[in-house]
Amino acid sequence: MKSFILSLAMLLSITTEDTLTGRWESKPSEKGNITGVVFKADNSFEGYVNKKPFASGTFIFNPTDSLFSIVDNGCDGMRGMYKIMFYSNSDSFRFQPISDPCDGRKNGLLQLVMGRVK
Repeated sequence: MKSFILSLAMLLSITTEDTLTGRWESKPSEKGNITGVVFKADNSFEGYVNKKPFASGTFIFNPTDSLFSIVDNGCDGMRGMYKIMFYSNSDSFRFQPISDPCDGRKNGLLQLVMGRVK
């Protein structure tokens, strides 16, 4: 039974496409600022503006339905829930809010369009 569960877990890890892990950046804003984030395989992330860190935290991403939850150091431990809308062969995405009690984070993510850094 253990070998069956291990085999199933390995198969799921191979077939589940990890479309989020990696480095993402916005295009320069009107003021020239570039917002970026690095999503890590351990479900942590680091956000930066012009290569200077400004946020960090944890996330959960379900690639099946593109649901994304986030807790960061700027929102007093409040969890936000979003749907990630991928486009352009999953090389770009934007956030669609589902629920987020942190207005500052929600307003920032609503305006953000990210592109994969290769």
